[in-house]
This record gives sequence, C-alpha cells and structure tokens, in this order.
Amino acid sequence: MKSVRIYYCSNLFEGNLVPAELADMGMRDDVIIESVPCGGRIDPRYLLKAFECGASGVCVLTCPLGECRLMEGNIRAMHRVELAREYLAEAGVEPDAVEIIVPSERSQEAIKTAIDKIASFVGQESCAAQEVMA
Repeated sequence: MKSVRIYYCSNLFEGNLVPAELADMGMRDDVIIESVPCGGRIDPRYLLKAFECGASGVCVLTCPLGECRLMEGNIRAMHRVELAREYLAEAGVEPDAVEIIVPSERSQEAIKTAIDKIASFVGQESCAAQEVMA
C-alpha cells in the first residue's frame, strides 16, 4: 500500500527534468509522485481523495512565491492545502498530514532544500503509517 502521495508543479523544474532525489523517492513502494500542470490546479478534493485511497500523508511542491508561470498558482495551492487541512481536522484526521513545500527560489540549492523537506515529511508519514499498521 502506498502511504505518501507527492504532487509537484511541472513548471518548477527547468526543462521539466525532475531532480534525481525526488525521482528516487518515487521508486519506493510507499511513495507515489505525480506532476500537475500547475500547483494552483491542486484541488482539496484531490488531496482528500488521496487519503481515501490509503495515503497517510500528502505533500504538494509548488514554484517559489512570485515565480509562478500562471500568475499565482502557488498562492492558490497554499489556500487549497489550508482548506484541506481544515476538512481533515473536521474529520478527525491530523491536519499536518498535508504539507505544502514552497522553495525560496528556483536555484538548485533551494530545490534541494525543498526536496530534503519532502524527504523528511515522507519519513515522518511512513513511520506514522507503520505505527498504525502495527
């Protein structure tokens, strides 16, 4: 069973080339990585559906603030992740099971830092899923 789903904005990476560190996470049995045309296309229903399908955590990776190619998709994504957190809290699910990562800029170092945050999130959620199954 997959336990963490990661959505990332396809405009984030130059030439649409996913960094190896992120692609490697998708090779794990407990992680699903999916690109979206823009972080702003993320809908709270998609985030909640991931939980319905067995995810223990969902992470959204967007473009840096002020650098969205579609104006303010990353800002929309932040609002939608917050809305999903509210819905999860109402349902009695830990709202921090949904995370949004916004790199500080498009530099390789900033992207690496963002991917490190995702790896940390995946580690936390994988441990949480194992505790629930035990």
